[in-house]
Amino acid sequence: MARYNHLPLFKSAYDFNLYFIKLSRGFPRDFKYGLALEARNLCSAMIDDIILANNKQIKTEYIEEILLAVEKVKIKIRLLRDLGVIKVSSYKFIFESLIDISKQATSWKEWARAGH
Repeated sequence: MARYNHLPLFKSAYDFNLYFIKLSRGFPRDFKYGLALEARNLCSAMIDDIILANNKQIKTEYIEEILLAVEKVKIKIRLLRDLGVIKVSSYKFIFESLIDISKQATSWKEWARAGH
């Protein structure tokens, strides 16, 4: 099995996942087990897809799934912000992290399409 811990994308996604899990512990119950749980599941799927992409010869399918998960998480986070569950400072950090993850995944996809 190929290593994945060295990937900057994996590190960014893992750190984001850890941050969001800790943040969501303080959410009101109806959000913690609703929107936040959906976002946490998407974050876990994102990490799974990073591991799968790293282990596959053809990576683009899994990288597309990573990018799709990022967009879905953005929507969930925006809902949580608009509902007043997430503070502006946390919202800003979250979106900066998600943009970074998206950029890394896009670069990886371009690299994979080039035939590396």
